Amino acid sequence: MAQLTGDAKLWRGFFCTLLGGIGWGFSGACGQYLFLYQEVDPMWLTVVRMLVAGTILAILFIAPHARAIKPLFKPGVQWLWLIFYALGGLMISQFGYLTAVRYTNSGTATMLVYLNPIFILLCVCFLTKRLPLKKEFIAIVFALAGTFFMATHGDISHLAISPIGLFWGIASAIGIAVYTILPAQCLSRYPTQALMAIGMIVGGVIMAVAVDVVNIPYRLDYHGYLAMAMIILLGTIAAFLLYMQGVADLGSVKASMIACIEPISAAVFSLWWFDAHFVLMDYLGFACILATIFVLGRR
Repeated sequence: MAQLTGDAKLWRGFFCTLLGGIGWGFSGACGQYLFLYQEVDPMWLTVVRMLVAGTILAILFIAPHARAIKPLFKPGVQWLWLIFYALGGLMISQFGYLTAVRYTNSGTATMLVYLNPIFILLCVCFLTKRLPLKKEFIAIVFALAGTFFMATHGDISHLAISPIGLFWGIASAIGIAVYTILPAQCLSRYPTQALMAIGMIVGGVIMAVAVDVVNIPYRLDYHGYLAMAMIILLGTIAAFLLYMQGVADLGSVKASMIACIEPISAAVFSLWWFDAHFVLMDYLGFACILATIFVLGRR
């Protein structure tokens, strides 16, 4: 994008981050459409999404960063970190999110994924061998309270959402924490965009072999293929690039706060398209989880 200064740069960052967050939320709604009205399995969708999006990102970013990523292909310990990044981070986050969408709805699944800052915080505290600060402890309490309200609606005798959806939503949040922290700790020498492209291809190939993806049945009509295209092009590639531009213009703290439009947009799409039903406890849980972002973002 063009080089801007001052207010123009701030506005560009704002709109890029906003559109990226809405794109992510929209892709969740497209996934929910595929699970409700098309014959699609989350494992198949995860493999296709990772391989196609990874290939497109590789075309865009491998050549410009060829020299920087060349050492990644030489045998060494970085291969183990790459596989862990691809499977424990990218694959788990994608598969966990889509599975949570299937068993709950795009709004609830996206909100569960927004627990990832808490897992990042806990990992940072572990790596730096310190206890959470006061505001960090408050954020943890908000996150736990939000998850409790969403999962039980205040009644501890039963779960208000699918246990499978709850499990995979939290697993997806952990996956995001892994692929956020691991590059900074073990793969910091490689450009983020190129590393993500390679990681998605590696994770997609390994998962495709592990689940025998060619034998997973699926059936899509025209609308199904359109939803697939929206998930890959808008909800993965465009949203990622827009968010990265927003981070460059605004910084990670402001960008992460603006990106909170993602779960809100996903919930709106669920209400609008699929007549999803949320009760007061759901909204209270949403508010608590979103509050963690703002608590952690305070200076």
